[in-house]
Amino acid sequence: MKNTVKVVISLSVVVLLVIILSIYKIISSPPATSKDATGSPEQVADKRITDAKIVADKKVADAKVAADKIIADTKAVQAKKAAELKAKELKEQKAQELKASEAKKVADAKAQSEQSKEVGYIDYKNEKFSYSITYPDNLTIGTATTNGSVLESNDGMVSLQLYGSNNEANETIDSIYNKAIKNNNMYYKVKSGNWFVISYTEGNEIVYQKKFVGKASTNTFIFKFPANEKAKYTSVVDKLEKSFKTSSTNSSH
Repeated sequence: MKNTVKVVISLSVVVLLVIILSIYKIISSPPATSKDATGSPEQVADKRITDAKIVADKKVADAKVAADKIIADTKAVQAKKAAELKAKELKEQKAQELKASEAKKVADAKAQSEQSKEVGYIDYKNEKFSYSITYPDNLTIGTATTNGSVLESNDGMVSLQLYGSNNEANETIDSIYNKAIKNNNMYYKVKSGNWFVISYTEGNEIVYQKKFVGKASTNTFIFKFPANEKAKYTSVVDKLEKSFKTSSTNSSH
């Protein structure tokens, strides 16, 4: 647009100079002879001025047409550049969207592949507190006591804690459950009969816990895994929850 303004100003200056030169040429030309002169000197001068004005008006009109054409051409060029720039941006945007879509497909396929891998399970039983569970075979026992065990994956990113404890404080399922659900990051909770299940986030991990509460003892499992692998471990959580059994929470051990 700045270039267009410069062109218009330049043309205006040229037109003004042409008008001045035309008037000067006509006025300064030698007086007409007796054959050419018609009327008094004043009439001759007026005619020259009129002729000069006609010439100047024509030059102004021609200059305006030329200026309008230059402006129109400049606008057309600018519009073309803007259209090309927009087309380039849309092309780049589509390329980025396609790249993101392909990356998502690869990630989904990888997750699906890992999820579809058959997971083996191992039975576990604690003799002291009489509870049992079936856990994934990619977890190994790291710490073991008579009350329970802590199992972990090779990379330490997944863990399963199993333990039983005597209910020395004589707490009820309601009192223990109400304490447990005070976690601010809780997103799942359910209580039924003598057990409850809660799940919450802890940093970059998801924590899933199930607890049986009896008059004399409690049995618990706590499963932790990366939050970004939730889809992978959904079926594992389901298997753990359904296989966790207890038979003697009304007795101390």
